Parts: sequence; structure tokens; C-alpha cells
Amino acid sequence: MKKSSALHTAILLVTSLMMPESNAEDSANDIQAIMPDKYQQLFENYCYECHDSLFEEGEVNLETLSFDLGHDLQTAETWQKILNVLNSGEMPPKKEPQVPAEEKTAFLGDLSNQMVSARKILSDNGGVITMRRLNQREYVNTMKDLLGVAPDVSELPKDDDTGGFDTLGASLFFSSDQFEQYMSVAKESFALAMRESPPLKSKIFRVEPEMGASRNYRERLEAYKEAIKRSDAFFAQKEKPATDFGFGDAYGARRSRQNAVDWIPQLEEYLGRPETKTGATLQVTIKSGGFVTVKLPGLSSDDAGNYVLRVRAGAYPDASKRLQYLEFTKKVSGDSGETRLGWRKIHGTVEEPEIIEFPVTHIAGEKAQYIIHQRSHQGRGDKNLWTYDRKVNGMGTTPGGWIDWVEIEGPSAPAEDTRNPLDEVFFEKPRNWDDATYARAVIEKFAGRASRTEAPSEEFIEKLFGLYENRLEDGLNTEQALVEPLSVILSSPSFLYMVESTGSQGKPRLSERELAVRLSYFLWSTAPDEELLRLADEGKLSDPEVLSQQTERMLADDRSDRFVESFLHQWLDMYRLDMFEFNAVSYRDFDNATRESARREIYETFRTLMDEKLPLENLLKSDFVVINDVLADYYGIDEVEGWHFRKVKVPEGLPRGGLLGTAAVLAMGSDGLRSSPVERGAWVLRHLLNDPPPPAPANVPQLSRLEGEILSARELQEAHQEEPQCAQCHVKIDPIGYGLENFDAAGGWRMEELVKAHGGDGEKSFEIDSKGALYDGTEFSGFYELRDVVYSRLDAFALGFTEQLISYGLGRPYGFTDYDLAQSITKQAHAKDYRIADFIHALVQSEMFQTK
Repeated sequence: MKKSSALHTAILLVTSLMMPESNAEDSANDIQAIMPDKYQQLFENYCYECHDSLFEEGEVNLETLSFDLGHDLQTAETWQKILNVLNSGEMPPKKEPQVPAEEKTAFLGDLSNQMVSARKILSDNGGVITMRRLNQREYVNTMKDLLGVAPDVSELPKDDDTGGFDTLGASLFFSSDQFEQYMSVAKESFALAMRESPPLKSKIFRVEPEMGASRNYRERLEAYKEAIKRSDAFFAQKEKPATDFGFGDAYGARRSRQNAVDWIPQLEEYLGRPETKTGATLQVTIKSGGFVTVKLPGLSSDDAGNYVLRVRAGAYPDASKRLQYLEFTKKVSGDSGETRLGWRKIHGTVEEPEIIEFPVTHIAGEKAQYIIHQRSHQGRGDKNLWTYDRKVNGMGTTPGGWIDWVEIEGPSAPAEDTRNPLDEVFFEKPRNWDDATYARAVIEKFAGRASRTEAPSEEFIEKLFGLYENRLEDGLNTEQALVEPLSVILSSPSFLYMVESTGSQGKPRLSERELAVRLSYFLWSTAPDEELLRLADEGKLSDPEVLSQQTERMLADDRSDRFVESFLHQWLDMYRLDMFEFNAVSYRDFDNATRESARREIYETFRTLMDEKLPLENLLKSDFVVINDVLADYYGIDEVEGWHFRKVKVPEGLPRGGLLGTAAVLAMGSDGLRSSPVERGAWVLRHLLNDPPPPAPANVPQLSRLEGEILSARELQEAHQEEPQCAQCHVKIDPIGYGLENFDAAGGWRMEELVKAHGGDGEKSFEIDSKGALYDGTEFSGFYELRDVVYSRLDAFALGFTEQLISYGLGRPYGFTDYDLAQSITKQAHAKDYRIADFIHALVQSEMFQTK
């Protein structure tokens, strides 16, 4: 069979098996939830001025709002917003006429009662868990479990951003025209997994870096000296053109001479160091803005395995703490940049170097080179910093470390797990089986594992076996011929989708296997392991005690780090940490090492709370931080050695402990140059107080009247409050941000804000005013009091955390009908001091989690 014909057959096979939509019917309900018509007058008196058909502020139009709360989810959710803003005192705005207390109490009482009825009415219609495709994280993890290799997902459908989690079904779809993409990735993954790797034979290769850097610098020095001679010779005569002296024209001759004069001092200073004759001093290189780097020999696609990079290095004692580190990176063939792997502090000196080891795993099929240099900034940050330092000291940024030699040792096989997942796919053929029997068994077993919940149909297996036979006719051997049908399995909806069968009406409970799948993808972002499937097949997993034991086991497993990182990254909007390039001159210590360590601090803190069964309140305020040596240097905490993260008591007087004191959260509330009270205030409202502000209006003014003025962050935000379309939101958001103004854009503590004129000279210093108040009137005088105020709202934080956990775990947005579930989970966790694991247990044990 021709290749195109085989592919066409595979496409027809898969598209014919696309999963049907749910045909669940809505249940009838005789309950009513209708607000009395008399409250139309309340809206007319106090609300229509802003929320009528003409203005619709906050996208709320009360003139057309149905008083039948059970009409649909959108109506009910609008009434829920009304209840929330009246309860909190946000509406009507304080400058507007207020609803009399007696009238407001009656309205809120009626509305609260009707909300209970509305939730009952809509509970069968809302909360639908959309059948969804595996997101890219889940797809990669599942493929690694099945084949032992990580697939290249760069050409696969993206996880469309819906403003929520990447587990939300509405954004994860699959169409038949994408089948070829998945099919191609599956085949490439099989080809990589089936490669015959040569026997592992460990070896050591050493690099002496002085052979590179010092030789390069000597050659440059000679070239610059020669350029000066040629330039002087050209200008000393008038008969011969510049081209005879190696220059394009007179301007080129002058420029070359000036470059040489500029750079010769640094070259001579570097080569004048005795240690550069036996090693390499790490610093920003001449003119290019790069680094003195030590590069190890490249590893090919066949060199997979574990390696150890070994470096003999010393630090210069007078260098900044930041530069007394080694940065390890990887350059993959075909990629434009380097991947940062990690950092190690140098404790030795040039006179007494130490040996530092850094483990790496080289991936099969990847060509890569490992590189070592000093700590780096984003983009052009190091070059900008070097240029600034050169104006000060004439030499640029001073070096921090020196490398005597580097070696790489490996490869070695993983010590903890030598099992090859492919051995389970192509298991050993029994002696009494022929090839056809074996091939059919391989297909059946693999299809069963890949589909996860239900055994594949006989029709599906038969068609897959037909593909296998067609490939045999093309001259392939048994294993090679099986790649096509097995790749079809990995491209079919039964594998790519979280498949849960549906009943004829209502919301039937998950089957045991479906429960195992939902739990595993929730906590591990991959398919269930053998123990989960065994318990499911024995009908025991849904037993509350067994389910609790399995949840506890899975949380203790390292694979739950996937939940920690993906949930926190999306819940806390941590993508903002990569949105801006921080000014290296202003924030020289907030480099890549600090930024990545700050990101990990959030994950490791949450992980520590889980492992040690500590209360959720520690995310709001705690007497400890979870940091490594990089962050210890940044925060000014002594006696923290080593790259690993651990709990450290916060010294007296340091503004750390809790999310509000972390460099990551504070840096996310800036633009890389200045702190942003509005971004920080909105983040606190959204993530800590569970009171998200409405989106900014489309017509935000640019305040051109202030062009050229140097204003503090507070003055700038107060100017926005003068604009009518901005005032209502800013008056609620900005004061919270003011309470965090003692932190600069990169999360460093300050008492003054230094503001430079935009696009010009001049600067002005402002004393920080961190006083503010929440919208309900609760005042605070600075960061510590703001943190205490937020901490006092622990119940609101816990409820917000629960709502986000529900959305992530169930794969759909948190909605109006989830109110009772959120209240129940929060109540159960509260009874156990709000320990993180108890929120998770309560969700897993809930009827909603176990319902289709």
C-alpha cells in the first residue's frame, strides 16, 4: 500500500470514531426563584444612573435584567454580583446616594433566599464538565509514560487561552484535520523510542578554558595594536587611499583606531592576570555584550544518558555576591537561544579553588552543547550594565569567578529506574505464538492502555490490524509494521480526549476507571498508574477510605509537583514574571538566577505547606520563607548555603514571609522599570481577597496633560482617579497598591522612590507614602499593617482558593452553581486549620468530582 493511501485509511478510521456529544437531558424543576417587582424602584433610585441600557458600567445593565433568577446561569450570576457588591458596600459608590439600611436589609434578605432556590433550579443545567482534549502538558507526560520519550509538541494545537486554566474543556478541542499532526508526532516518538542505542560507556572529557579565552584575547589585542599602526600610517601620508591600509575610507580608519584605543586597556588587564594563563576569568566580553564562556564538547542524538559536569573554580573575594556564581546553560541545535539549567555558588578562591558538580540528563534525539559562564540578565541587560560600569571604572563590570578546568563525565543509566516503557509495548513474544497473534495482542494491549477508561471495540482493533497487515506488505518487519496502527491509537479521540461515557439523563457517576483517570490527571497531569487502575478494576477506588488513601499517596509522590507548578502558575498569573525585561542598571541583582529562584520560591513554599501539613494561612503571613542561596543573598538573609530550597526563619525586621513579601509577586506588579500600585492592588484583590476588580475600560486616558512631569507612582495613580471612567475602579484598587510601595519594581525594600524623566535627563526622589485603606474603610499605615489586614481576611482567601481549585480540578470555569460545593469544601478544610491537602481531599471526595 502506498504511504498516502495508508494515511488516508488511518484518517478515515479515526474520524469515524470521533466521540459523540453528550445527550444528557435537563431535569424538570418546579421550584421558583423570583425577586419581587417592588425592587425595580430600588434600582431606579440608586442604580440606573450607571447601570442602564445607555451606560452599562461594568457591563451590567439592570434595565433588562430578568427578575427570574432561575431563568439561566447568566441571569443568576448577575444577581450574585449584585449581592456581593451590596454586601461589601462597594455599591452604590460612596459619593452617590446610599440605600437606606432598612430597605437594603430587606432586599439582601430576599435576594439571599432566592439565590438558594436559583442554585437548586440551575444545579442540573450548570456545572457541565466538557469532554476535553489532553492539554500539551498532559499529552507530553502521558506519551513519556507510554513510550519513554518526550514528544515534540511545537506543531500541535495550542492550548487556547480562555483566561482560565489549561484544563478547561471549552478551550481544548480537536478536529479531524489535526489528525495528521498528531499522527506525525506519534510516529516520530516511536522512531525515537525504537532507536538502537549503543551500549553505555562512560568517559571523561576535560576542557582547559585558557586555550580559548586567553588565546582569543591575545589575538584581539594584536589585531587592535595592528589597527592603530595602520591607521597612524594612513593619516601620516596623503598619497595612498585608505583601502591600501585595510580601511574603507578615512572615517573607517578613525573609527577602527578609536575602537582599539577603547578596548586595549580591558584586554591588557585581562591578559595581565596571572590566573588567565592557567584558566579563564568570567566576565562580560569585549564589545559584544556576551560572556567569557567555557563550552563542553557537543553531545549527539545518540549520547542519551546522565552526565556530571565538573568544574574547578574560585571566586574573586572583592566581587559582588551576584557574580560569585556559575551559570549552567544548554544550547540545543536548531534553537535560537540557550536554556538556563541552574546556578551554583563558588565557595573556593582563585588561590584555593573548589570542585563543583552539576548533574544533567541528555535527552535522546537531541543535539546539545553545555556551556558555563557568569550569571546573566535578560536580553541586552548585561551589555547595558557593562556600559554603565565602564563609564564609572573604565573597565566595565568586574569579574566574579575564575575557572581552572571543566570536565563532563558520562553517560550513565538512571540508577533509580532502568525500566524501558517500550518493553511493555513490544513485550516478549510467547514461543507458541505466530507473528499475527503477537501483533494483534500488541495492538489490543496498547489500545487498552491508551484509551484508559473503556476497552476498544473489536471493529477498531480489526481495522488497526488491517493497517498492520498493509505495512507488512510494504516489506516492513513486525515491529516496524506495528508503528502505523499504534500511532493511529495515539492520534485517536479515545487517547487524546478525557473520555467519560454519558447517560441518557441527569449526571451519572463516573465509573471506577473514569474516576482513576480524573484523579490522576488532576494531581499528576498524566494517566493513572498500575495501582490506581488495579483498585479501579477491583471496584475499590470509589470507596471513600481507599480514595482518601490514594489521594494522600499521590500528593506525596514527586509527580504531584506537576499539579503544584501548573496550578500555581495559572492561578497566580505568574506568566507576568516573564512579560517585562528588568532594567539591569537599576536592578542589577534581579537577574535570571534571581527571577527563576523567585518563581521556584512560590512553588516550593506551596509544596512545603503540603508536605508538612501546614495551614493555608502561611501564604498570607508566616515567620519563615522557603528559599535557596540565590534568594538568601537577594533578601539579605545570612547562613543559607546551597542551591536547594529549604525553610528558613525570617530574621527580625525583614519584610518577608507570605506571598506579599516574595520577589516574584512584587516583580509581577511592575513593568520592569517602576512599581505599579494598580497592578499590585488588582492582584491582591483578585488572588488574596477574592474580590476581583472589573476589567479596565477600553477608553483609558493617557493623561497627556502630565507629559514631561516627574511624578511618584502615587501621584500618577491619583491623577487617574480624577478621570470619571477610571475613578470607581482606582479608588478601590490603588490604595492596596500603595501599601506595597516600599518595594521597588524587583521586590527590593526601599524608603524612597527615585523617578527618572521619561526620555530625558533629570530625576527626582520621593519619600514613600504607603498609607492606604481598603474599600470598606479599613486603614493601614504601611506594608506590615496591610499584610495583617489581608491576613484577617483568611476566610475570603480560602474561599477564593477553593473556587480556583474547583475550576482546575473539574476542567471548567467556576460558576454560580458551584457555590454550595465551594462552601462545603471550605467548611471541611476550615475544620482542619485550612491545610492544603484537606481542600484537595474534600474536592476529590465530593459528588461533583465523581460525577460526569
